[in-house]
Amino acid sequence: MNRGYIYLIITVLFFSTYEVVGRTLTGIVNPLQINFIRFFIGGLILLPIAIKNIKSKNLHITFQDFMLLVLIGLTNVVFSMSFLQIGINMTSASLSAVIFSSNPLFVMITASILLKEELNRTKIYGLILGVIGLIIVFYKQMVSGGNHIIGIGLLILSSIMYGVYTVLGKKFTVKYDSVVMNSLSFIIGSLLLIPLLLYNKYPVFSLPLKAIPQMLYLTVFVTGIAYYTYFLGLSSVNTGVGSMVFFAKPILASIIAAIFLSEKITIQLVIGTIVILIGILIVQKDNIALFSSKNADEEI
Repeated sequence: MNRGYIYLIITVLFFSTYEVVGRTLTGIVNPLQINFIRFFIGGLILLPIAIKNIKSKNLHITFQDFMLLVLIGLTNVVFSMSFLQIGINMTSASLSAVIFSSNPLFVMITASILLKEELNRTKIYGLILGVIGLIIVFYKQMVSGGNHIIGIGLLILSSIMYGVYTVLGKKFTVKYDSVVMNSLSFIIGSLLLIPLLLYNKYPVFSLPLKAIPQMLYLTVFVTGIAYYTYFLGLSSVNTGVGSMVFFAKPILASIIAAIFLSEKITIQLVIGTIVILIGILIVQKDNIALFSSKNADEEI
């Protein structure tokens, strides 16, 4: 089994808990403060490894590469994760996980533009089928109105920005590595949040005692370890295949939300899940064929 898939499985297990844990912080910690703390500390945790990699590989970050890091941090920390956390507060953990997991569609489109990765009909059909499955799962909640509409809009924006971030991140890691990219972009992105925190008079580091366990988990596991394994996985497989792992996230997140937040698992969830899995199989079958063909050519 490709080691990249193992890394991506670890990633999706941690990522699937984010919405549930984040939901427990609603009304306790401001979404911007959540992002600042978890990405700033998460970046610092990875910094010693990043510095070691820079020295051992004799890497030199140019001004152009630094500006790419700023763009990566801005896209992920400031925009995508802030929209996601606010959306979680306005909807539900399971709905948030489903909408956010549609980001492979935007990864495919962005990768075809920036990385020149092939976007064939099979991949498009698989992705469309996956999105249809997502809509089936929670279509009733999507038309419920009120704050749900605003929350869903923010979640869609979060998904779009994360798709862009994924492709930009892979573009950077081709030249450097995922630890360097994660550590520096996390720190830069979190620092860019400070003006927003100060302007809105939100606390920067001060946290209620009851929020500390969740924040530690989000910082160390979801932000530190999961992002690291995510880009390790992407470095071993096609970007589209790696991002398709996110279709497993709404399934796991919904189960976790049902257990810990008492969110109901509906018949729509079951039907939608089946459609999503079919979409995943279609895309993976196509890419497995491509990889097999490529390996055969290399052997010849």
